[in-house]
Amino acid sequence: MKNGLPKSFLFTSFVLLSVTQCSAADESRPREGGRPAPMTIAVDAESPGDAIPDDFIGLSFETGSVRKDNAGMKGYFFSGDNTQSLRIFELLGIRHLRIGGGSVDSNRVAPTDEEIDRLFSFAAESGVKVVYSLRLLNGDLANEVRVARYVWDRYKEHLDCFAIGNEPDWDSYHTPDPEIRDYPSYLAKWRRFAEAVTTAIPEARFMGPNTGSNYPVSGAKNTNYGGNSWTVNFARDLKGTGLLAQLAQHNYVGQHADEKSSPWTMIDKMLSASWNERQYPALYDAVLAPVVREGYTYRLAESNSFSGQCDGGSNSFATALFALDYMHWWARHACSGVNFHNKQWVLNAPIGMDASGGLFVNPVGYGIMAFKFGGRGNILPVAADNPRRANVTAYAVREGKDIRITLINKEHGRDAREAAVTIRLNAGIERIETLSLRSPGNDPASGTALLGGARIDSTAGWQGEWEAHAGTEPVFEIKPASALIVNIRTE
Repeated sequence: MKNGLPKSFLFTSFVLLSVTQCSAADESRPREGGRPAPMTIAVDAESPGDAIPDDFIGLSFETGSVRKDNAGMKGYFFSGDNTQSLRIFELLGIRHLRIGGGSVDSNRVAPTDEEIDRLFSFAAESGVKVVYSLRLLNGDLANEVRVARYVWDRYKEHLDCFAIGNEPDWDSYHTPDPEIRDYPSYLAKWRRFAEAVTTAIPEARFMGPNTGSNYPVSGAKNTNYGGNSWTVNFARDLKGTGLLAQLAQHNYVGQHADEKSSPWTMIDKMLSASWNERQYPALYDAVLAPVVREGYTYRLAESNSFSGQCDGGSNSFATALFALDYMHWWARHACSGVNFHNKQWVLNAPIGMDASGGLFVNPVGYGIMAFKFGGRGNILPVAADNPRRANVTAYAVREGKDIRITLINKEHGRDAREAAVTIRLNAGIERIETLSLRSPGNDPASGTALLGGARIDSTAGWQGEWEAHAGTEPVFEIKPASALIVNIRTE
């Protein structure tokens, strides 16, 4: 069948809609309210945009995680014979791995050559490309060149690039190193290290500067130098040197959370339309669009909803919806990839460890895996007719004959509404199937996530299923605080 698109639809790369939030003080379980909100989503199947990179889905780990027996882990987390970690990387679709974080500059003992060997045995088995960070803060230049040469000579086929140091814009970073006082002195030392490495390894390239502050996002500290982010300054100052593979920016959207934080306040923020409408554009417009205009690609090399942790918020199902929405939004804004930070064992780390040493996937990881299914291919323009202004986002991609549309209903709380979504597509439809992302009772505060009706298990794998959609009429009901990936096979 053919579904025509009305001329009134204006195609854009994403759709953002208003939100009805529950009170931060409302700790009760949500209940659905009101009649379903009707929506029509129009997808232009004939106008494919840029391809989402194959290694878009990434994780970021502290350098300390490479060490044997680190953070209560028996043996190596990164090793070619760790079947649990390998299985989770495969299930979640992780193709990019950044090793760095604060521990690259603060660890008293750096990874040994044997520990580096184990890391790259994991890379060989998992197929990930690795960004390996070298120490800058009080770093021993000769030793860091030796480490870079060791990695390059043995494992360059598994290496994306190097990085040097971490989050240099924080004042606390400057204090221990008398050589680094501000941005110019940082840049001078960074260039000295980078040039020493490229003297030894002419083909070596770097990702940086891994700026810590996401200013001007709400609540972020202004660490700008000369009116610009360190990321923008770095891009401009190193343009033409050939040293940079791409730019790296960190982004903890909601800033810091701890045990004093309110879980429901965190949930409300993660599911608020304001993050899509204000917080993401603030960072993109001020920092990352200028980088793109300079001719670079960029990666959100360390990212999550909040830094720190708060039980009931950091590990809530809301993080799954956040992650799925976040990755789609940034994919549509020239981002080459997102690396969710997996500090061992913070509650919003995609991969956690239980008391017996077994690995498991936190809810945020379910959002990442959902993106694996709904985020492959070329970006398609999407537009919406949303008369009741439901808090729903919609994204679409095309891979061959398959068009995958991700629908995320972020309504939650007492007045949350189901969305009744009709998809209009200017292509013939052969068949339709769907994959759900939800929690029991559609509760965003739940610690349990289900993808395709099943849990993700590091031993048993994932037994979830796509469901066949009767007929070829693409009409769907999306429960509050849930998402649905619709796969349409075209004729």
